[in-house]
Order: sequence, then C-alpha cells, then structure tokens
Amino acid sequence: MKKRYLFLSIVLLIMGGFMIFSYLQPPIIEGQSANWKIKYEPRKGDEADSEKFPWIGTIKWKNFGEAKLIKIEQIVGGKTYPLFDGDMLKKGEGNFDGKTLIDNETYYNPPPKTELKQSTYYKITWMKDGKKTSEKIKLQWKKRFFVKPLF
Repeated sequence: MKKRYLFLSIVLLIMGGFMIFSYLQPPIIEGQSANWKIKYEPRKGDEADSEKFPWIGTIKWKNFGEAKLIKIEQIVGGKTYPLFDGDMLKKGEGNFDGKTLIDNETYYNPPPKTELKQSTYYKITWMKDGKKTSEKIKLQWKKRFFVKPLF
C-alpha cells in the first residue's frame, strides 16, 4: 500500500512540476472563429534561422471540405495591412494546402505584449460553394499547460 502512495505522489509531483514549467514558458498567440483557428507559437530554429526559437503560425480551416482563400489581412488599431493574397494563397503554390496555411514571417519574432492589447484582428476572406465570406478573428496572448520543451 505504501508503494502505491509513493508511486502516486511521485507521478503527481512530476506532473505538477511539468505544469509549472509549462506555465512559465512564453505564451502563444491564438484566435478562433466558427470557421478558422489561428495559432502562433515558438518552434526550434535550424541553421537557416537567425533566431534560436523563431515563431511559426498556422491558420486552419475547421470545417469539412476545402476553402479557397482570397485574402488575409491584419487589422491593428484600425489600420489594415495585407498579409496574403493572390498567388500566395493558391492551393499547392504557396503555403496553403486547402485546409492549413503556414505563416513563417508575420510573427517571426514574437510581438511585444502591448501590441496585442490593442485591437489586433485577422480578417480572412474565402470562397466556399460559390459564396464569398469574411470573418474577423481577434488575436490574444494565451498561457498554456503541458508544453513540449524546445531544447
């Protein structure tokens, strides 16, 4: 019986330590709507990167089938900046495979924490079943638990 309690307390101690380690890691940037999920997080850099832990973003279509992206814009404090449009969003030509867009450039270095406290949105315009639709997605900092270490 004592071995069981010892094993259980060791497991709980390890899980608690890992949760604390994870919580102390840098937060990620997230936002989602009914149709899209946006996530920017640090990744392990390689020799081609100028940073040890550059950030990578994914913009994912959450529904069935594939969407045809028309453009993605970033809105910061009421000003609109184009991020992706035209050929960059064609399936197979850029970083878009019909469901997921990989963004290695927008937040290569994490933005200052004050930047997202302003009104920062992504406006995604896409075509699905012949219907053109747009959505605004607010980006926010998010702390996380159970983070995979980037040694």
